[in-house]
Amino acid sequence: MEGPSTWRLENARGLATEFSAEPEVRAVLLIGAVSEAIADTFSETHMHVFWTQLPSIEQQKRVLERVGGQSVYGVADLHPGVPAEGYAPFRLPQVRLTTTHGGFEDGCGSGYPIELENDTLATTEQCLDEVLEDHRVERIRFELLNTIQLGLPLYGEDVVAGWKERLTSYPVQLQRRVIENAVDDLWRRIRYAHILVAREDVVEYFRELSITGHILLRLLFGLNKIFGWQESPKRYGRQIARFAIRPDDFYARLGSTFRQPIADSHVEIITLARETVRLATAHVPDLEPLLSRYMIDDPPEWDGAHRAQAE
Repeated sequence: MEGPSTWRLENARGLATEFSAEPEVRAVLLIGAVSEAIADTFSETHMHVFWTQLPSIEQQKRVLERVGGQSVYGVADLHPGVPAEGYAPFRLPQVRLTTTHGGFEDGCGSGYPIELENDTLATTEQCLDEVLEDHRVERIRFELLNTIQLGLPLYGEDVVAGWKERLTSYPVQLQRRVIENAVDDLWRRIRYAHILVAREDVVEYFRELSITGHILLRLLFGLNKIFGWQESPKRYGRQIARFAIRPDDFYARLGSTFRQPIADSHVEIITLARETVRLATAHVPDLEPLLSRYMIDDPPEWDGAHRAQAE
């Protein structure tokens, strides 16, 4: 059955063919809703291209001309050094298809958006080493590895297959560090939320609650050995469905915390956080003593009793 993902996928395959015409391109990955066949009429296309060296300005212009794209921010030099070295989104005023898949949705303004990331093979390999061997826990690195782990290869399948094979190993030391990082962050948010409840600061409380939900997701990614981070998760419920290990009714219970008075919500989010941590300690060895030092619900209070009396 044809749907919003169909013409987007066909178009992405055509874009991958144009990128692969550049001799420095070794792999093209499709990620996000289109790769999972769950796109809707609001969905962009997210692609990641891997090069032996980052493309020059001339190469970028040449590819854009071939695909009929217009750069969003203007073509500029890309600088190596970290994952996502070259963020270069562009728009397609017209989407060219080789078959008839229902056409291009209206309402896309100046063109259909393509979210494009570029990285070198060297940076990608370095990222794999830093995470899998040195156990570095950083958002930018985990997002690149998530791209590789879950992405759909449109070109360079052998290159991507080698990376995916490496990512089947998720060292327990790394898992412990990811969970510790998340729990530390989680309980700092919980203590701050306690203050917001006492102050009846409803707007700020729910902003913090949203962030807390993101951190819980990060903890579950680590617990389930998926290289995700998702600071601003899209389709949160679908992310949760990936996890074999999760609290019962997690998504529904998290959602309910946004519909309660903030005092009740705060109690519920602490309950859900502690239940998630109990699952982690049950599945990952030697975690409980490591995490207990972070799990303090109430913030310190300063009533002035410690002040020295002036003479």
